Amino acid sequence: MSREWARGWFAPLMVVAVCVQAATFATRPMVSYRAIEIGAGNLGIGLITAGFAVLPLFLAVAVGRWVDASGERAAAVLGAVLIAGSAATLTVARSLWALVLLNALFGLGHLCSVVAQQAIIANRVSVHGHDRAYGLFTVFTSLGQLIGPPAAALVASGGTGDGTTRALMVGAAFGVAAGVGTLRVASGNAPRRPDTDGRAPLLGTLHRPGMWQAMVTSMATVSTVDLVVAYLPAWGQEQGIGVVAVGWLLALRACATLTSRLAMERLIIRYGRRPVLVASTVTAAVTLAAFPFCGLAASVPVVAVMGFALGIGQPLTLSWVAGRARPGERGTALALRLTGNRLGQVVVPGAAGAVAGVTSVLGVFGLSAAMLTVTAALAARAPMGTED
Repeated sequence: MSREWARGWFAPLMVVAVCVQAATFATRPMVSYRAIEIGAGNLGIGLITAGFAVLPLFLAVAVGRWVDASGERAAAVLGAVLIAGSAATLTVARSLWALVLLNALFGLGHLCSVVAQQAIIANRVSVHGHDRAYGLFTVFTSLGQLIGPPAAALVASGGTGDGTTRALMVGAAFGVAAGVGTLRVASGNAPRRPDTDGRAPLLGTLHRPGMWQAMVTSMATVSTVDLVVAYLPAWGQEQGIGVVAVGWLLALRACATLTSRLAMERLIIRYGRRPVLVASTVTAAVTLAAFPFCGLAASVPVVAVMGFALGIGQPLTLSWVAGRARPGERGTALALRLTGNRLGQVVVPGAAGAVAGVTSVLGVFGLSAAMLTVTAALAARAPMGTED
């Protein structure tokens, strides 16, 4: 880790990563509580949730191109401003459409910040160092996701008056901290490809060897994690397992994921990038297929192994995409990856819901296992770079 910390920009970037994720995971649940307070109902909460994802789905590529053309600073600063500003404005929002709009702006800020963070690493770290750098990056984003909800809940439950408003200000404060940290990190100079005007064709980026396979693998991993979080409570209900036990299982998954990201570099040094990615994806598929048949006692080791295996995919696909893209198109490539992730988070849960309606949670976990098996086969053959 000392090699990364020796770079003057890396430690501030990790602070920014923590703050952006903490702001996001502190604010989003509180927006749902605000929707409940104004009587928006489940439909309103669904619209607000969709609002967070809709702008990134359509604007991610444009943001990536902007980062490639102009550098990371403008996108990173705009992201922090949108996060802090929309969270602060949410404290006075009292209508459904105001919540939808402000949550959409928050989602756009999150997109700008994340693309800039990922591009900074892609452009400043050598290709051979991407696995290590992105592994550390995802560890700190996970820490931010763990810090945000309890920080907001603690502030909301303390004192008197409107707890939701106080919690939203916590999200705004994290956004301000991210903005301050961003000024220490981001440069204004983007690496330009000498043979182009800096605007890489999308099809050219996607046709880079191994690129689309990396994006499919990323989409499958992200979608699977979402399905586990969404349907593990349904499994608990079918098994007669209480909410507290399910909560501990979800926490165990998150801790196992953090552990795998800390151990990832050593695994890659010993076994190689491709074997680690393929083995972790296959292991996740096997545990997902077995999980519906487990009782509470058996589910503990299964969830631990599942969480460890699922934690590998995200940092490795980040380094895979960044390594296959050429200088001057890395922001675009990383943004395309985010677009694929968002699309998967919309399409896959819909398909899983249809399957669950017929087969219960057994079909959902079976679908996830099948999806990961296919992506493991793709990863086993696709070009990865850095000697695979």
